[in-house]
Amino acid sequence: EVVRGTAATRVDEAGLVKDVLSNVPRIDYTGGGCPHILAEPQRTNTLTYSEDFSQSFWNQTTATVTSTTNTNPSGTSGTYSVERVTGSQLGSSFSVTSGNDYTASWYVRNISGTGAIIIKDTNNSTNNFTATSEWQRFSVTANASSGTGRCYMQVPTINDEVEVWGAQFEEGSYATSYIPTSGSTVTRNQDQFSRDGISSLINSTEGVLFVEMAALSDDLTYRIISLSDGTDAERLYIQYTSTTNQVSAVLKTGSSTQANIQHTLTDETVFSKMAFKWKANDFAFWIDGVEVGTDTSGSVPSGLNRLALDRQLNTNTFFGKVKQLQVYKTALTDAQLTSLTS
Repeated sequence: EVVRGTAATRVDEAGLVKDVLSNVPRIDYTGGGCPHILAEPQRTNTLTYSEDFSQSFWNQTTATVTSTTNTNPSGTSGTYSVERVTGSQLGSSFSVTSGNDYTASWYVRNISGTGAIIIKDTNNSTNNFTATSEWQRFSVTANASSGTGRCYMQVPTINDEVEVWGAQFEEGSYATSYIPTSGSTVTRNQDQFSRDGISSLINSTEGVLFVEMAALSDDLTYRIISLSDGTDAERLYIQYTSTTNQVSAVLKTGSSTQANIQHTLTDETVFSKMAFKWKANDFAFWIDGVEVGTDTSGSVPSGLNRLALDRQLNTNTFFGKVKQLQVYKTALTDAQLTSLTS
């Protein structure tokens, strides 16, 4: 079951940005290849016109900004071209909270010229990119140094022209999926995944929790995928931790930790296959075909009946990408775990 009380967007198999209804999981193809379930935190696009750059909300500083009927990243018609004349700046400024992280993102495609563009972060610092003839999404993140935030895109070379679509400015340390706006700010709720009442599918005394997943960002927060009895007392889980690129497999009974096996990944935003095997006095954590740690002392939980992308009751919610998620009712052999995670 997925709970998300608002609509959202995903990237489909053709690479197009598509709408998804509320409380419907998002099968996302960002990056190409096999799809994944996308689970994101709540975010708000504070730009009140994310696609209509003719509105007075947008400051068009001596640049030529023209509407077109060209195809945008959603597969429909309607973009705006921005051509450098004597100046090139398209953007807006607004109030933010000093000391917080903010991320600006734009879809941009080159029309003519070098493709060079500049995207300003919330502090008005310059970030250089090169647009191609294909739509790309560019983003910049900064910690606000004042109460004024900025979201600007520039074309630095005279007579160069690009197309823009889907601007977004959100509080957070990384860009999330596109949130369209048309006259007001829009908030997308967080994704919450859980399945209760599945004790018949889980063997509390032994088994394997397997997941192929990647983090959205190494944001130093706990993000958990768990099996539990619906409380903190009896549970086991795989998590990204508050240490950079660290994952751990943890098991608790009676609220007491029986196993806690930690491992540092090269990059937690890259997909890894992870398996946590549990059995009395026999715990092991496997990642990408390698056993990364074991624990040979500890008891096992009881009453496991809930699988969720959180700790329990929607705390330490998992935000990331999941290609596979499986629960095995037996403690698999080393050979089986090697094959499963390779």
